[in-house]
Amino acid sequence: MQFKNGSDVMVCLRTEEYVETEVPILPENPTENDKHIWQYKMNDYLKSEKILKGNLRNLYTVIMSLCNTEVKNQVRALEGYMEFNKKLDSMTLLKEIKKIMYTGGSNNLHAKHNKAMAHINFMDLRQVKYQDIQDFRDRYMSVKKVCHELELTFG
Repeated sequence: MQFKNGSDVMVCLRTEEYVETEVPILPENPTENDKHIWQYKMNDYLKSEKILKGNLRNLYTVIMSLCNTEVKNQVRALEGYMEFNKKLDSMTLLKEIKKIMYTGGSNNLHAKHNKAMAHINFMDLRQVKYQDIQDFRDRYMSVKKVCHELELTFG
């Protein structure tokens, strides 16, 4: 996922880290033109940082509002919830929700069951009569992703 606001500021959800552009550096013995260019780049950089932080905070709120009551309660019961809730850290929230969805929580209580169910679902995957091929492909890709996340191997 990539957001562009003035300068290139990217949020990499896949690696669960922020990737940002470098802060503009004022050269030694700058000319008036160099100062104006640096000022322009710095204003652009600060504006994009402010927009990025706002977008990430809004993302946190949207993600929490989309969760059902059970997932919200499981997230709120996490040990570090107060810390990442205070910061509105959407990356940590996504990581914890992913952990809850794939393993049943941080204690991996249902990991074996989830792996078995993913394996059964993958092996029993059939295209239903009158099912659109795109729907079947989407279902296949989601089950495949779950199997990959649970580190299941076949064959």
